[in-house]
This record gives sequence, structure tokens and C-alpha cells, in this order.
Amino acid sequence: MEASVDAFLRVPMSRRTGPRPADGADPTLWFVTVTLGGDPVEPTETRAALERLSIERPFVVSARYGATRAEVRYWDEGDDVSVAVDQALRMWSDHTESAQLPRWRIVGLEVLDRETARRQWDAADRRRVGVLGEIRPFDPPV
Repeated sequence: MEASVDAFLRVPMSRRTGPRPADGADPTLWFVTVTLGGDPVEPTETRAALERLSIERPFVVSARYGATRAEVRYWDEGDDVSVAVDQALRMWSDHTESAQLPRWRIVGLEVLDRETARRQWDAADRRRVGVLGEIRPFDPPV
């Protein structure tokens, strides 16, 4: 029986070793949510593709999926929000072939600084991450 990616221990995203900002400050951490959508794909195929993506890029905090859409949430760092946005806009397309991702397009993008993300997590209307690296359907089977 093949083990699910959910069973593997997730390692926090390590800090990048690139040049520091001119003022010497650490780069800002951004919480990114990319929502994708497109033609229907068998949900088990989408889940398998998201598992491959999380192995290729172990930055995934959580992912949800359905037949016509997926949502990937992760931390990124950059000197300003434009760096995180640029990387988020490429994240899916950069891994479409290697992770065999559905050929969907980005239909939503949210990038929040750490403080804002934490404030939103405290709000009752936000979905919490149960397990780091979780991959689950939007609507679990009943």
C-alpha cells in the first residue's frame, strides 16, 4: 500500500540565502493563497497532482481540491508584496508538467503579511489548517 503524502513529516520552509534588503532587515513573510479553476478533472487525479506538487515544493501549508478547482496555501518571503505576487502567479504553471497538474488558470490570489494573516486566523469565519501539509477535498464525502 502506497503511503499518502499527508503521512510524511513536513519541514518548515527554510529561509532563502539571497541578498538582504538594502536596509539590512529580514525579508517579510507573506501568506499566499492561490485559487485555480478550469475544466473538470477527476478529483483523485487532482489530489495526486497536489501531492506531487507538495513533494516538489515542500512549502505547501495546505491544499483543497474539487473537480473544477483547487486552492493552495503557503508561506513565501520577499522584500515586498510584488515579489510574493510574481512567484504566486508562476507557481502553478512552473509545475504543470512535472507535477502533472490540471491545466487550470488562476482565478483568485490573496497575499497577506504575517500579522494580517494571523489576525484573520483568529476570526471565526476563516478555515483553519488542521495539519501542516494537509491535502483535502473542498467538500468531504458524507
